[in-house]
Amino acid sequence: MATTTEPTDGGPGLLDEARAALRVERRRVGDEREAFRAFRGRVASVPSEPVRTDGGAGPVAGGGGGGPIGVAGGARAVGPSGTAESPGSGPPAGSGLVAVRDAYRETVMSVPHYEDEYDDTYERSVAEEFSPELAYALTRGSRFHAECKRSLLDATKTATEERERFADTVRSEAESVERAASRLTPIRSEVASTARREFSEDGFGTLDAYRARSEALIDDCDRIAARRQRELASHERDLAIAGDIDVPTYLYQDLSATYPVLATVGAVGDRLDELKRRIERAMAEA
Repeated sequence: MATTTEPTDGGPGLLDEARAALRVERRRVGDEREAFRAFRGRVASVPSEPVRTDGGAGPVAGGGGGGPIGVAGGARAVGPSGTAESPGSGPPAGSGLVAVRDAYRETVMSVPHYEDEYDDTYERSVAEEFSPELAYALTRGSRFHAECKRSLLDATKTATEERERFADTVRSEAESVERAASRLTPIRSEVASTARREFSEDGFGTLDAYRARSEALIDDCDRIAARRQRELASHERDLAIAGDIDVPTYLYQDLSATYPVLATVGAVGDRLDELKRRIERAMAEA
């Protein structure tokens, strides 16, 4: 006879897996958020390098030559006052880009799950997180000039905010799963207990009461499923994931069911339908 721990009655296995997946994701998104915050702090401390203006090897501010930010397009540096500086003044050309690269590798690329989840090169990672144009400036440019620095600080702030929003979504999802589980647990227990009865020994009135109760529990499952659907729709309105992947597909990609709560509700509903049919057969024979 089935019990509350068997997968056929929507037991806790799938919901436990969902809880575990959410705990992992909360930890990972928190690590990434803090890594981007740390990276932004380090970028802010990296001095921007002056732009070269005389046709030699150096970046063009704002892509004035038609290329991406940071593409070579000048020869002598322009100082804060707008006057040309000697090539030997200030830090070595490109040292700011090296500092940015090192900071990124030591923060964003050093989160514990980076290799398992991303395993990207520096160039590919900054292109994915920021933009291909900014990645080009950071990996192919000659100097870390002021415009590139501003763009990077803005992009890093956006990446941090995206993690904060996703952390809120994961937290909301965890609350939704817990809420559904708390409502399903007593239903599972009652179904398992009732299913162990020998209905042939009960009178018609008792059987009718069991049937009414099974119908009430089916209605409860329908309400749990409806609320869950509304919460999933809310997630989709609040958060867009790249490639049009919905939140459950992303969070539960390693689980046997993409929608573990709905799958569990469905399993409990199937048990209830089966139980109701048994009761009705017994009523017909009473």
